[in-house]
Amino acid sequence: MTIPNDDIIQRELLVLIASQPQKRVLAAVAYDRLAQLHPELTLDERTQPYRNSVSKWANRVQFARLHLANRGLLYRAGVGPNAGRGYWVITPRGEENAKQFSLRERRVTFDEQVAEDLNSLVLEEQLEEGGKTARLVAFYERKPELRSAAIKLHGTTCKACGFSFSNTYGERGKDYIEVHHLVPISTYIESTTVDPAKDLTVLCANCHRMVHRKRDKPLSPIELIKIIEEHTGQTNTLA
Repeated sequence: MTIPNDDIIQRELLVLIASQPQKRVLAAVAYDRLAQLHPELTLDERTQPYRNSVSKWANRVQFARLHLANRGLLYRAGVGPNAGRGYWVITPRGEENAKQFSLRERRVTFDEQVAEDLNSLVLEEQLEEGGKTARLVAFYERKPELRSAAIKLHGTTCKACGFSFSNTYGERGKDYIEVHHLVPISTYIESTTVDPAKDLTVLCANCHRMVHRKRDKPLSPIELIKIIEEHTGQTNTLA
């Protein structure tokens, strides 16, 4: 199980509620916001019903909330200022307690942004291929430290066409790019050590899709570059 322990969830939940303008948060929002801090959570843990009720993840967050209420750091259901159905409200003591944690109002780091990007992506490969390949894709494509290392090494400009998300979309596109495996994951028999410098590169979404468009015959980045040069007349200097 990849769900973090109760102490971690309690701290993160307390910091989350303390950061809200009205010092309260809807339960459903708390589940989602805290899950974004933990890209290691599996889809099953986040979404599958647990004992005919909420998911395993939501169940653990609820227990953390109960423990905080028992410690006097959160109000009990329906109690406190701004209380309302489904809202969790922090007490003054809880606000003071939250100040000690470094998570309070901190800037999102590069590695955290990579993790958040991964959390927002749809696992198209799982839907398309399934089975062993899907599991490997899920492991390699959504491993934050691997993607983070690749982006730090190769940058955020597409190695095939030169597209930059930040140049086109400004702050919203900052530090975003897709990571591509030079050796197709479908050829892996089991979990394999991947060297971000030699085994990975970076491509924009369009080029990444073109590389993988024919599943039985994926293109290498060099092959894609030749196609681009042939049809645009532009010479690639980034590969």
